[in-house]
Amino acid sequence: MAQLDIWRIQAFIRLGSLVSKLQGAAGKSDELIDSLIRTLSNLPSRPADKLPYGGLFSVTDVKVGRQAAATRLQELSGSLQGNSNDKDGLIDNAIRALSNLPARPAGKAPYAGLFPTSTMVLLTAHQILSIASEADSSRVNSLTPYLNRTMVEFNISTPLRQAHFLAQIAHESDRFNALEEYASGEDYEGRDDLGNTQPGDGVRFKGRGLIQITGRTNYGDCGKALGVDLINNPTKLAAPDLASRSAGWFWAINQLNGDADNDDVRTVTRVINGGYNGLDDRIMLLQAAKQVLKV
Repeated sequence: MAQLDIWRIQAFIRLGSLVSKLQGAAGKSDELIDSLIRTLSNLPSRPADKLPYGGLFSVTDVKVGRQAAATRLQELSGSLQGNSNDKDGLIDNAIRALSNLPARPAGKAPYAGLFPTSTMVLLTAHQILSIASEADSSRVNSLTPYLNRTMVEFNISTPLRQAHFLAQIAHESDRFNALEEYASGEDYEGRDDLGNTQPGDGVRFKGRGLIQITGRTNYGDCGKALGVDLINNPTKLAAPDLASRSAGWFWAINQLNGDADNDDVRTVTRVINGGYNGLDDRIMLLQAAKQVLKV
C-alpha cells in the first residue's frame, strides 16, 4: 500500500505540472482535466453548454481555469485511499494522454509504467509527534499529508534525509506551531538584500513557511517555482500546503540532500540559518528523528 500511496502523490504532482504547461485556447486536454476533476469530486458530467472549467470554477478565461484546476487537483491529491481502483486508472490514463504516451498496457497496474518503484517510507503524524513532542497534535495532523507530499516532490526520500529535514523544520517553526514568524516583520523594511524596495515590504514579506522564507525576492522566486503568485498573495505561504512545499523548495535549491546524506548537521544548519543559532536543539531533534526513523 505504501508504494501505491507514493505513486498517487507522484501522479498528482505530475498532473499539476502538465496542466500548468497547457497553452492556447481550450482543447481536448482541458476537457480531459475537467472530466477527471468531476469524477474525482463525484460531480455530474460537464453540461454541453459549458466550456471546460467554466462549470467548476465560474470562470470564462481558460488560463484562469487551468490555474484553478491545478490547485483543485492538489486539493484532491489525498482523496484516493485504500486499494487501487478505477479512479487510479483514470489518473494514469490522463497522465499518459497529456504526456503523449502510449496507452497503459493491458494487465499493467495504474502508475507502474509511469513511476519507478520506491523504497521511501511515508511518515505518520504519530512519528512526527514522537520527534517533536511539544508540537500541537492537531497542527501536525493537518501538516502530515503535505509533509509527505513535499518529501516525495523534492526527493527527501531516505530515512537520513527525512530525519535532517524534519529536525530542521521542527526547530525553525517552533515545533510546527509557527507557520509565520511571531515578529511583525518591520525589521525587514528597506532591506535591499531581501528585495524589500517598496513601502510595507518588510511586514508584507516577513518570514513564512516551515523554513521562514523572507523578503520580496525570495517570495517571488519561491512562488515562481511552486506555481503560485506569492507577491500578490504573500499570506498563502503560511497555509499548511505551501508552508511545507516552500521548505522543500528551499531544501532542494540549496542541495541539502547531499549534506544530509553526509550526516552534516552543521552545514545544513548554516545554510538554513546563516549561522549556528539553535544548533544544540537541532541536534537534539535530529537524534530524536533518527531514533524514530531507525537510522
